[in-house]
Amino acid sequence: MRKAKTILGILGMAMLGFCAISVMAAQGDFSGTWALDKQKTHGLPKDLKSYTMVVTQNEQQIVIDTKLEGEAQAKANDSHVGGGGYLGSVGGGGGGFAAGTLALSIVNPRVTYSLDGKETTAGGSSNVTNKFKAKRSKDGKTLDLSIVMTDTTPMRTGATESIKERWTLSADGAALKVQRSVSTASGVDAITLIFGKGTSGTPAPQQ
Repeated sequence: MRKAKTILGILGMAMLGFCAISVMAAQGDFSGTWALDKQKTHGLPKDLKSYTMVVTQNEQQIVIDTKLEGEAQAKANDSHVGGGGYLGSVGGGGGGFAAGTLALSIVNPRVTYSLDGKETTAGGSSNVTNKFKAKRSKDGKTLDLSIVMTDTTPMRTGATESIKERWTLSADGAALKVQRSVSTASGVDAITLIFGKGTSGTPAPQQ
C-alpha cells in the first residue's frame, strides 16, 4: 500500500509538471537565446555585426538581455535620452542615420517586463525614468512591448523617447519576428528583425 501511494505521488507530480509545461506552451514561451538571422532580415545597417537576445520567461515576467555589436551602436551610445549626442534625420544627409539604424541605436542591455499587463516604472540613468509595459495575445504567440523613456534633467525635462516592439513566434517556436520602432525628437524609424533560436552568437552579458 505504501509503495502504491509513493508511485501515485510520483505520477501526480509528473502530471503537474506536464500541465505546467503545457500551460507555458499554450501561452507562448519566448525563452531562449535568439540570434539575429542577417540573411532573412532586410534593411540592416552595413556595420551591424551581431544582435543577440537571451530571454528568460516565467508566468510573472519576461527578462530580456540584449547584446548589439557594430559601429552603428557605438555611434549612438550617447545619443539617447540623457546623453549629450544628437541623432540626425533618418535616411537624410548632414550626418543623418540610414533607415533602420535609428531603430537599432537605442537598445537597453537588460529589460524586465511584468506579464500581468500593468505598467511598471524604473530608473534608467540618474536623469531618466523608464516606463515598461507588455501585453500578450490570447494565444500567447504575440507579445507587444513598449518602453517610454523620459528625461528629467532641468534643461530637458519632458523630453521622451519610445520603443515599441511586436514579437511573433513561428508555429514551431524556432523563429521570432520582431517588429521594432523607435521614436525620438530626431524622427521615427522602424525595422523588422528575424531571429533564430539556438546558441549561435555571443550570449548577452548578465548585469
